Amino acid sequence: MVVSEEGRLLILEDPSDEELSRVKDHDGPVIIVLRKLGNVNVQGKHPMNIYILRSPSNEELEALKAQLMARRVTTKEVAVEGPISRRELLMGRVTKVVEKNIPTYFENACRARFGCGECVNACPANAISIVNNRVTINESACIECGLCVSRCPTGALAMVGADDNEYVALLNKLNNVRGIRRITFTCPLNTRESRDGEYIYRVPCIDSVSPEWVAMALAKSLEVGVECPDQSCKLGGADYAKGLINAFTESFKLSITEDGALSMIGGEEVGEGMIYMGIRRNDYIKALTRLRPRTTGVANELLKIFSVHVDDVKCSFCGVCFAKCPERAFDVGRDGNKTVLKLNNLKCIGCGYCARLCPEKAITVDRAKEFPMSDSTDVVYDEVITCKMCGRPFDTRRHIMATKVRLGIKGDPEWLYLCPDCRRYYTAKRMLENALGMKGVKSYI
Repeated sequence: MVVSEEGRLLILEDPSDEELSRVKDHDGPVIIVLRKLGNVNVQGKHPMNIYILRSPSNEELEALKAQLMARRVTTKEVAVEGPISRRELLMGRVTKVVEKNIPTYFENACRARFGCGECVNACPANAISIVNNRVTINESACIECGLCVSRCPTGALAMVGADDNEYVALLNKLNNVRGIRRITFTCPLNTRESRDGEYIYRVPCIDSVSPEWVAMALAKSLEVGVECPDQSCKLGGADYAKGLINAFTESFKLSITEDGALSMIGGEEVGEGMIYMGIRRNDYIKALTRLRPRTTGVANELLKIFSVHVDDVKCSFCGVCFAKCPERAFDVGRDGNKTVLKLNNLKCIGCGYCARLCPEKAITVDRAKEFPMSDSTDVVYDEVITCKMCGRPFDTRRHIMATKVRLGIKGDPEWLYLCPDCRRYYTAKRMLENALGMKGVKSYI
């Protein structure tokens, strides 16, 4: 019978054959709850749109509903080469189509225009390219592995089952669902039932599980499992799962359960009631900050943590890095009579935009080898220069010296130490004096 139809989510319990016929034509995810029936045969639906639960607990069902109600992407029909069936011909199709889980692109979250190309570098099928600063996906070549989704530092790509929106909805729901203590990521090939207190999170492929997701669950004191059911997986899911587990055990003091899951056992509870917002890097920073007391000091390269080095000798303190960084990783503060350029390594996504814009070529960006132990680091100090006419702070010593060199200014002209407002007044005054032939006028400084 039909239990409910909530938005695009259809929920069936012990469905009859007639009710199952609705599944194929339903535009959205379907939950089938089996309590009396042993199994059902569902065909013609992408596996990421069918969720079969055998005698689920109320907690498991409520969590799954919260996840799927937040789904914002869909599978697509993609034209492929090959003969068409009679049914397709009668439907008026002249090309063969298959339903594929193609990544959806959110341009507003993408940093390709700043130089990020993580998705392009990750794709094993060369199905992704960047054209006019936008990500372009070759749908026919896409193999639905989700590596581009997991590598993206900002969540600009999403797939059915691999979407920050879905995942955050689940984690926030678990604040009110106390019976679930573990999240296990696995793919549709794994048909085992969930164990007591476990939530099986099905993703298109293990490759689509990002380190952000693992950190966010651990920060809520949940155990995290990453299971690839096929050790010979051609997409490398099994190897990626091992690498992801190793990355976290190398970087944090965590326990490993008998079945290979990451666990927070052996320490204080970290953040059970945390609320995430669905903005990937912001949520990741929140999780890593909560996990910082457990760090070993090592930053495994899979964790997407970057090191930005600013050459103290070359830096002119022009402020381009601070003004142009798309993630606002740089900040400027005061320390007594000095100005300080600060850096939050956790905010950096490694796009290298600051290094390319730096006029002094004083910045280099690399993968971090050490975990940042504070929210921000002071990278450059400089003396604050105050206007010699009005006394207002307006520039730094480094920037003034760099300006002199860049413009070929000789000597130490008095106007160089005036703020923009006073400089305009000073220039107008001098022009008037010269026009009137006035001589012997005292300096205004």
